[in-house]
Amino acid sequence: MARSSSTLGLASAAAFLAVGAYTDAFTVPSQSQRSISAAPSLLTNSSSRHISRPAASFTSLAVLSKEQALHTAERLAGMSRGEIQHIFEDLDADGSGSIDLSELDLLAKYFPGETFTPEIRAKLMKEIDTDGNGEIDAEEFYQWMVVNAKSDGSADSKGTKQMQMRQARLEVGKDGIDPHLMELLDELGVGAVVQKVTHPLHSAFGRTLYDHFVSCYLISKEWGNPEFVAVANLFHALYQRGDGMRAVDFTEYRPKLQEKLGKDVEQLIYLFPSAHKSALLADGILMAPIGEDIEVPNVLEGGMVTIPKDLRPYLVDMEVINSHDQHVLENSNPVHNLWSFYQHATVLPIMSEGARESIIEYQKRGAGATVADVLNWHESRFAESGKEVPELWQKHLELFRAPDGKFVCVEENMKRLADKDGDGEIDWDEFVSADFQQCFV
Repeated sequence: MARSSSTLGLASAAAFLAVGAYTDAFTVPSQSQRSISAAPSLLTNSSSRHISRPAASFTSLAVLSKEQALHTAERLAGMSRGEIQHIFEDLDADGSGSIDLSELDLLAKYFPGETFTPEIRAKLMKEIDTDGNGEIDAEEFYQWMVVNAKSDGSADSKGTKQMQMRQARLEVGKDGIDPHLMELLDELGVGAVVQKVTHPLHSAFGRTLYDHFVSCYLISKEWGNPEFVAVANLFHALYQRGDGMRAVDFTEYRPKLQEKLGKDVEQLIYLFPSAHKSALLADGILMAPIGEDIEVPNVLEGGMVTIPKDLRPYLVDMEVINSHDQHVLENSNPVHNLWSFYQHATVLPIMSEGARESIIEYQKRGAGATVADVLNWHESRFAESGKEVPELWQKHLELFRAPDGKFVCVEENMKRLADKDGDGEIDWDEFVSADFQQCFV
């Protein structure tokens, strides 16, 4: 996020400020510092305004079943099968159940940065129509879109989803995973553990813990994290899941994993359950002011545990990846999306670029919602369940409650204090010059 040219939507800038006023806290690891691994990337991806790629068929690889590899590809594309099917039906103007060359021209409105010349349309037709019958069916379209397109998280004035083309086809897990890591996963028995829903916007998708762990590893690699962080993602919930279940006894396995994986990897695995459990708290992994060590409740051993400032960016990415791998992508409810954005916006400056893009997409999909809407949604879902609001959630919801909630204060004052030229956007100079101290007293 370049300071000289970036602009923030009002909700985006509001959430940046909602847990503290920052001064020099934006000194964080650069993208190059985050990507120091010498190991080859397991996925290939770069965005471009040029349509030039090899054939687009999807390859199922040994590290995941084809179904699960497609699940991971959808997360990296930011689009579910259902969303891609909706686009297919829009392009199928005559309702025949397939797309011909003339209908393919309608794809241009979804890719505003591309030029669809007759030559490019013909090339795309040949690329997508893998059986060569002159028409594109729904499955061919899905298989092409999920590895060649990427959601921009926005829509035009008519509500058309906006996307980008990948320069290179996404190849999920093309280089596999180190055999000794795969052997360790097998030894730990994670393939027999059913993945459960632990978040109001998650679905288990009929997966195992193995599927989730491997997908998180692949996403971490794709988002540019160092190898030791990707490996930590491969075992991130081993000591404790969000529902409290423990796959292994951490007191027994800490020394074993330190030896097998290295102390840097094991430290992230050890810290993750506590970091994850603190995600809803104003002083937790996602919403505490950045730039300093933080202390959160230690869910494994009791008491408090310190998350060093140099490890926090990696634990933030692990938290985002853990959530993103399970998130229901087709959720277009602006209230749900605004809440997801506010949860993570404070730590946007220390995320990897891939993580940041996924969070900004929530902000774009949250247009029109307010902090009051977020509060009402959560209170209504607890009321409908007939259960009392847990203490952890009570503290979290106070951030959205008028008149004293931090997000309420920022939302009310953002435009008046920061958007000095009244254009609806807050550039970097406006952002850093605004005085929001009153929201944090």
